[in-house]
Amino acid sequence: MEVEPYTPDDEWIPAVDFKDFWGSPLLGTISLPLPSFLSADRALEMAEAADRLISWATAMRFRALGRVEEAIAEEPIERRAGQPERLGGDEAHALAVAEVATGCAVSESAAARDLHDAAALLGDQWAVLDALESTDISPAHARVILDQARTVPAEYAGKFSRTALTRIRTRQGRRTPSELRTCLRRLREQLHPETLEARKAAAHAERGVWFSPEPDGMCTLAARLPAETGLAIFNGLDQDARTAAAHTAEVGTRSDPFTALELRTLPQLRADALAARLLGTPDEAVNGSFRPEVVVTIPIGLALRPGQPSAMAENGSTTAAELEGYGPIDAPTALRLAAIAPTWHRLFIDPLTGAALGVGRTAYRPPQALRHYLAHRDGRCRFPGCTRSAAACEPDHTTEWQDGGTTDPDNLALLCRKHHALKSIGAWNYSHAEEGHLTWRSPLGRTHCSEPADRGRPRYALGPPEPPDIPRPPDDPEPDHPDPETDSGTGDAPLPF
Repeated sequence: MEVEPYTPDDEWIPAVDFKDFWGSPLLGTISLPLPSFLSADRALEMAEAADRLISWATAMRFRALGRVEEAIAEEPIERRAGQPERLGGDEAHALAVAEVATGCAVSESAAARDLHDAAALLGDQWAVLDALESTDISPAHARVILDQARTVPAEYAGKFSRTALTRIRTRQGRRTPSELRTCLRRLREQLHPETLEARKAAAHAERGVWFSPEPDGMCTLAARLPAETGLAIFNGLDQDARTAAAHTAEVGTRSDPFTALELRTLPQLRADALAARLLGTPDEAVNGSFRPEVVVTIPIGLALRPGQPSAMAENGSTTAAELEGYGPIDAPTALRLAAIAPTWHRLFIDPLTGAALGVGRTAYRPPQALRHYLAHRDGRCRFPGCTRSAAACEPDHTTEWQDGGTTDPDNLALLCRKHHALKSIGAWNYSHAEEGHLTWRSPLGRTHCSEPADRGRPRYALGPPEPPDIPRPPDDPEPDHPDPETDSGTGDAPLPF
C-alpha cells in the first residue's frame, strides 16, 4: 500500500466541532495536533493541554450546575391543590437533583454530590473554582481541597481552601492529588482551631466495623478505628504477608521452579493472614501474636513535657508527634505509644549542621540509625508523585557505590523498588538540592522536584493573621460571593489555555 507524503497541513486537525444539536450553547472548534506525527515530548504536551481543557470545562460545568438549582429555587413549585410541603421543605433541591440526574445520565447520589460541590464552589470555595477555571489546578486537586475543607469548621473553610491553594505547587511543578492530600491532612492538623486531642475524642464515637455482602461468596469488611490501632493491625498483617511470600517463594523455587509463578499477591496474603489470626487457619508462615513495628516521631520538647494536655506552641503552631504511615497524632497518644515501645531508636546528627552522620566509604549498607533518619527525612519514596511509605522503600546511592558514592545522607534517598529500578538503569536520574529537595530528570529531558517530608513545620492557626490570598488581577476586586450573573467566566473572554 502506498502512503501519501506527509504535509504540514496534516499536523493539525479539528478535534471537535461543537455543533451537536440546534440551540446548543456549546459552539466552536478546538484543534489539536495529530498524535501520530508527534514525538513523545510533544505528545505529552498535547495531553497536558487536554488536561487544561478538562479543568476549564469542569469549572464551567460547576457554574452551570449551581445555576440550575438557583434558577429552580427562584420559580414557584407547581403542586396540586391541597398538597402539603414535602421533603423537609427542600423540594427545590430534590427537583434539581432529579433534573441533573436525568439530564446528565448519572445517579441521583452523584447528582446530589455535584450540586453540593457546585454550591460550595460558588460560595466560600470560590477561590478553588477560580483556580480550576484558570486551569491552575485539575478537577482531582479541587476534589482533594473540597474534601479537606469540609472537615474544618464552616467559618474557616474558605480560609483553609485559599491557604491550601498555595500548597499546590512545589519548586518545579504541581503536586499530584495524592501528594496534595497528604500535605493538606498535615496542614489541617496544624491549622485546625480545635486541639487534636479534642477532635480525636469526638471522632472516637464514630468507630465501628461494617460488613457488606459481595457477589460470588465474598464480602467487604470495613473498620473505622483509631489510627494507631488500625496501623498496628495493618502492619502486622503486612509483616505476616511478606513472611509468607518469602517462605512460599523459597519452597516453590526449591521444590518446583514453576510453583513460584503462582504466588499470591500481598493484598491476598494480608487477607489470608487476617483469617489466620481470627479463625486459626493453619499457615506455617503465620503464627504467634502480632509484633508490628509502629514508628512514632516525637519532638524532644514534647517528650520533656509529658504532663501537658496539649502540644500547642505559643505562636499557635503545633509540635505534635507523627505516626509513620498516617501523619500527625495528638500528644497523649504519642506519649502512650512511646511508653509501651519495646525499644527506642536515636538519630545521631551533626550538632552544627543538624544532618545525620553518615559512614562515608566504610560501609555500603546504611546502618540502622541512618535508615531511621532517612525514613524521618524522606517519609516516602522520593520519586516525584510516588506515595509509597518509607517502610516499603530501599536506600539508593545517588552516585552509585561502584562509582565512588558514599553512604551519607546527602548521597542517599529512599526509593520504592519500581523507581529504584528506573534510576538504577539510568532512565531517570536525580541530584540533591538544598533543604533535602531532589531534582529529577526524566528520559525526555524534563525536570521535576521532590520535596522531603513535611514534619509539622510551624504555621499560623486558622484565625488571624489572614492566610495569603490567591493573586487576582488589579481590575478584578475580590468578591465576597461571586455573582453567577456577572462572574460566570463566560462571554467574550478568551479561553485560559
